[in-house]
Amino acid sequence: MPEHIDLSPNPKSHIKTLARIGYNLNSAISDIIDNSVTAESNNIYTEINIIDEKAVLIILDDGYGMTPETLIDSMRIGCKDPADIRSEFDLGRFGSGMKMASFSQARKLTVISKDSSSKPQSATWDLDLVEHENAWKLIKHSEVETKDLCSKFNILLDKQGTAIIWENIGKYDGYPVPELQVALGQDLTNLKSYVRLHFHKFMEGKRAINFYFNYQKLEHFDPFLRSRNGYQEGPSQKFRVKKGGSIELRVHILPHESKLTKSDLVKLGGTDQITANQGLYVYRANRLIISGGWFGLTRLSQLGKLARVEVNIPTSLDEEWSTDVKKSSLEIPHKVKAKLRQLIREPIKRSQKTYRYRGKLEEANAFWKVNENERDKSISYEVSADNTHLISLLSTLDKVQAKNLIGYLQHLSEEIPIHHIYEKMSSEPNQINQNDISYDDLVEGFKELWKK
Repeated sequence: MPEHIDLSPNPKSHIKTLARIGYNLNSAISDIIDNSVTAESNNIYTEINIIDEKAVLIILDDGYGMTPETLIDSMRIGCKDPADIRSEFDLGRFGSGMKMASFSQARKLTVISKDSSSKPQSATWDLDLVEHENAWKLIKHSEVETKDLCSKFNILLDKQGTAIIWENIGKYDGYPVPELQVALGQDLTNLKSYVRLHFHKFMEGKRAINFYFNYQKLEHFDPFLRSRNGYQEGPSQKFRVKKGGSIELRVHILPHESKLTKSDLVKLGGTDQITANQGLYVYRANRLIISGGWFGLTRLSQLGKLARVEVNIPTSLDEEWSTDVKKSSLEIPHKVKAKLRQLIREPIKRSQKTYRYRGKLEEANAFWKVNENERDKSISYEVSADNTHLISLLSTLDKVQAKNLIGYLQHLSEEIPIHHIYEKMSSEPNQINQNDISYDDLVEGFKELWKK
């Protein structure tokens, strides 16, 4: 008979592998927040504080909480089968998010939880203990110890809820308190921007969740700016897939920068990021997973910078879309890519039209007037109304003819291919020759009209 050999991972080595799974601070905290959303929380509080001169992070929610048995089971590594059928609003994937995310940032993870019918319970993973004992030894706290932990970290669990506590956070090791305060402030600012974007759908509507960071409520931010003047809604598609559920595609065109407030531009990351973040916005159960990029379907372009395509997928497609444990990357199936290729032509075309409409020439002369608007910091190039040739021509026309000519010149000004000119001036300036322009064909065309 063959021999069966137990080759369970060595805990001391396994810890180091798990801690390097690829989370950063923002994605790790977001994985914890996923659990709070799944627990149907109404309020989620994130605090980054200094206790005993060390950084401590606490995420507290008022979701349905856990029984003592569920708490212990949730501390198990990989406690769920990723193939299990999940509810529509379950943001989990492998059942490892809380532990993997925590271990990637902190050496000590404590969970305090209670459901509506039990007292608060708590347990701790201390990686120093795991490495010292070379064994997966979980610390289960007594009722008195749990009360002490709640007091120490100012945790108040009313009817139900869960608190996640990170201690011994590696990235903050060795910081003096003044420098630690600065580092925590910067990370908190970045974290708020990240959560504001990736969880924005949970902050609006009838089931809106309140997100607080150091007791300040976070306002949601719609990356498509649907409520702003100048926003354009494009076509949408919805189709079912074999493995259950539906995929929904929606096209959005952002307003031109001139129509945005300074606050909007800051939240979008500035004008450079508007260009960089064009593309697909993929949501898994309303949680934003991918924010920008065309996945090889087309290329980034200056003229297409306002184009966004919203892709909504259910959790039932995790395997088909190869969703990873961090829920931060995925692979789009070929059939879906084919539909997207057809759909993205529309937003890119609209974005290009917006910029062609607003594009103007670069150099003023007797035929062109430069209009610099100091109020909104814009520059436009327009046909000069003071041009003597134009004034002389208009004087020979009746009112209807003059109005038609002015209308034509206005459209001519709006449709100057400024970006094409810019590209050619940058790459092939010597090939541009305005002196060789011939209007013979145009004159011949008018001769035929005059005969009629």
